[in-house]
Formats: sequence, structure tokens, C-alpha cells
Amino acid sequence: MATTTHLAITLVEQSQAQKEITVNEAITRIDALLNTGAISRSISAPPGSPASGDLYIVGSSPTGTWTGQANRLAYFDQIWRFIIPLEGMSLWVNDEDITYSYNGANWQSSGLIIQNVISGTSYTLATSDIRKTLYFTSATAVTLTLPNSIYTNFTCRILQAGAGQITFTPASGASFRNRQSHTKTAAQWAVCNLEVVTNSGGAAAEYLLSRDSAT
Repeated sequence: MATTTHLAITLVEQSQAQKEITVNEAITRIDALLNTGAISRSISAPPGSPASGDLYIVGSSPTGTWTGQANRLAYFDQIWRFIIPLEGMSLWVNDEDITYSYNGANWQSSGLIIQNVISGTSYTLATSDIRKTLYFTSATAVTLTLPNSIYTNFTCRILQAGAGQITFTPASGASFRNRQSHTKTAAQWAVCNLEVVTNSGGAAAEYLLSRDSAT
């Protein structure tokens, strides 16, 4: 059967029986994309109890009924259905509060950098920190824990605004890299970049620290 060019919506044929099935599937497909965002782009296993209309950007290592659908859009309509994104598509991702755009190969953040002020002496990095400046104001030493679950291409900026030097501590399963084997920010007003370069299986995040760091 003929389909539309961009969303692969099945078109009604002349003298087709049960036209309402084709029309309803088309409306459901469009409804999944409009007036909402993707719930997440960081999971690779389909949720156990999805609601009708739930929409996800499939993660990099999909399993189960999502196998082979990496980077595609998955929406639930009694079963999981998939949309192949085309270059230029943009979607808000709800659990990160960031807009992502598809460049033909990957989803890239197109949101604005937001500042997150942190006054405590410990903090665990979260997926919602993507493209944010983490502004640490503590006068004493700070421990920044790096979870093993943060996804590939995650990036953020670390700013030591207070006198407390920030130590980067990978959690179990995560790893940490720096060209000079540095593990801390250099001093007050140091600015560092932190990114996840790989995460095989979603529980082995490898972080790379750059810019104004120290031992």
C-alpha cells in the first residue's frame, strides 16, 4: 500500500474495505508526535506498562521489541510502533527538559545552556544536567559523583565558583579519563568540560574531563 513520504502514513486506497482502520492508524501516528514530547531518549528497553500514546526516542542499544530500532521514535498503540526520523526533525525530551534535533544519524541537543547553582559539598550528576553549567559555590571541598548510567554524548560544564575544589568520582561501573590524569578542578573560578564518550550497555559510562583541571 502507498505511504506518505515523511511519516510513512498508509494512504487509503480506492474501494478499500475497512477504511476506518487505515484512517485511525494515521491519526494515532500523527497524534503521537503533536502537542507532546518524547518521554525519554536514554532508555533502550521498552517500558513494562506503557500508556497509549507514550512516545520515546529509542536508546543506542535497544532490546526486546525495540531491537534494531536505535534512534527511531517508538510510540505505543496497543503494540509498539516505530517512526524513522528524517534530518531536521526536532522533539522536546521531557526527562531532560531539552529539545533534540535529528541530524540524519544522531539526535543532538539544541537547547539553551542553563545554569544550575549547587551549594552543597556533594552532588551526583543527572541526565537532566545535559548542556547545563553546574555552578558550585561551596567554600569547602566538593565531591561530584559520576553515575555509570549517563548516556553517550552527554556534556556539561563545571564551574568552581567557591573556594571548594571539586573532585570527580566515578561510581561503580563508570570510568574517568583526563589527558594529564587530573581528577579535580584547578582552583576557584576554574571551568571544566565533562562529557560521556562511550557507554556500552548503558551501565559503563566513560567520562572525559577537559580544560581547567588539576591533580
